[in-house]
Amino acid sequence: MTLFHPLQENVKALSDNDIAKRIRELTKKVASNRRFGRNPELLSQLSVALDSYREELRTRRISELQDRYKKARGEPELGDLINID
Repeated sequence: MTLFHPLQENVKALSDNDIAKRIRELTKKVASNRRFGRNPELLSQLSVALDSYREELRTRRISELQDRYKKARGEPELGDLINID
């Protein structure tokens, strides 16, 4: 479960490249805070934001792998199984 930060942008609306870029930026900020800042509140907020981006990217990759696996096995989409006439 990821935490939501009220001031954070909508992570689901971002592309994979944008999410990866935000992860790199936040990782640098977390490392800098750990080295120089020693501000636990800021570190906590950065970690929450970083976790939300990582979780979204992880969720997308898992979904993509599941879709590829289903296609490789020849499983039809659920929408193809239901016939409503």
